[in-house]
Amino acid sequence: MPFIESLTDRTPLFAADTGAGVVAECFAQRPDACAFPVIGADGTVTGLVERAAVARAAGDGQPTRRVGSLMRRAPLMLDRNLTVHEAIDLVLAHTERPEAFIVMDGEACLGVCTLPALLHALLAPETKAARAAAFDEAVAAEVQRLYGALEAECRIQIRGLMAMTDRLDRQPLGPDAMAQVCSIRATGEALMRLAGDTNDLMRSRQGRLDLNVKPQPLRALIDKVQSRWVARAEDNGVGLLISYDGDPDLSALIDADRLTQVFDSLVDNALRYTRRGSIEVGLRARVDEGRVRLEGRVRDTGAELAAKLAQAFEADTTGEGLSLPLSLARGVLASMNGSLRAEINAGQGATMLFQLTVEAAEEPAQEVEERPTSGAAHVLVVDDNATNRMVAEALCEMFECTSETAEDGLEAVEAARSGRFDLILMDIKMPRMDGIAAARAIRSLEGPEAMTPIVALTANVDPEDARSYLAAGMCCVVEKPIKPDRLLQAINVALAEARVGADEGGHIAAA
Repeated sequence: MPFIESLTDRTPLFAADTGAGVVAECFAQRPDACAFPVIGADGTVTGLVERAAVARAAGDGQPTRRVGSLMRRAPLMLDRNLTVHEAIDLVLAHTERPEAFIVMDGEACLGVCTLPALLHALLAPETKAARAAAFDEAVAAEVQRLYGALEAECRIQIRGLMAMTDRLDRQPLGPDAMAQVCSIRATGEALMRLAGDTNDLMRSRQGRLDLNVKPQPLRALIDKVQSRWVARAEDNGVGLLISYDGDPDLSALIDADRLTQVFDSLVDNALRYTRRGSIEVGLRARVDEGRVRLEGRVRDTGAELAAKLAQAFEADTTGEGLSLPLSLARGVLASMNGSLRAEINAGQGATMLFQLTVEAAEEPAQEVEERPTSGAAHVLVVDDNATNRMVAEALCEMFECTSETAEDGLEAVEAARSGRFDLILMDIKMPRMDGIAAARAIRSLEGPEAMTPIVALTANVDPEDARSYLAAGMCCVVEKPIKPDRLLQAINVALAEARVGADEGGHIAAA
């Protein structure tokens, strides 16, 4: 939105005793001008003389009449740094709603601006386009914020469902009940994948999809795809044929999870349209001057519907009308500077093919699975949400830790006084006493219980918030919804720092 300075007519200033004839001649030389500022003996603006008033005086044979007697006194004066929208609001709010007003730069008069000029600027095509673009951007940001909040809440509920399913799975159940538990678990896992895939699709379309590039053995990647889908394909009566064409020891710098996500999406899409026959999944890798050219394919033997889908894919350049799996595969590949296309098979079905070029890499060292360093840590879980507490307890049990719970900060402080906990998992937003206040209260206790490490569990993890958690005495922050590997890492860090602090007789360091 432009400032009114850019719309101001830099007009001359006239003294109040100037004759109307002189001003009329100036108006004749400036046909677009509608008014001139009038100044007093001290140089300050005292009024605004308009073209019509001067023309009447000159036409009535009064060329020597002083313009001070013709001017509109106490004109509206606005600062040059106002936007068009702000200026229009002030003009319309003025009691006289003047057609023209004076634009000021501090105490100096810049010239005259008019209401029609403001309205023209407001309604100009480029301005309307800019306003529409800004509106669309604001709407997109609000949609992303609302979806993020909805997705986080859905993940919390699904994790609670999965935690209860895991507990049921350890109970002595009959075959029918066990089958139902397995079905519930499969449904929960599918819903979790759906939430994640939908979020990734939205982020890819906004160009904000995160990539974690590191060395990855390509043969291991395609083996992982096989292990993830062979059982499901068999359950659907479909054969899954996996092939890898390339150096078996070749590694590349890629985001292995994202590339696996592409294969998952394409295989999932193929299974939707293949009721018998087979699905062929292949990855071809060729090295050229330190770069690896990857060519992937997923070929199905689906019916006519699969071929029609392939035709629709080729015709749709936006991805708006595609299924979620194909839209996601296209978006993820685009984020990795890759491409995806479809071909109709000579017989039945269709083949989805993608190309991607990445850097070659040395084979990465084997990752060692991380385990809690404590072996038998006793954890206090603090959260006002029952589902969140249940999820955290289930994760603690997975990490071979025991746990107790508290529902707010006051209960947490009282529980911490006992000194029986090795670690506290602390929610931030809670009634009665929030997590920050509770952490400070625990740090102010007397005795070794004041040194109990505290891990913040929160959806608010921007840098400013994280600094406030650490300043309150917490040692690290884990984002909600909780990722098991991130929580495990935080537990290990917190317990390790607690041991160092105990050995040195000092305080736990914030990390």
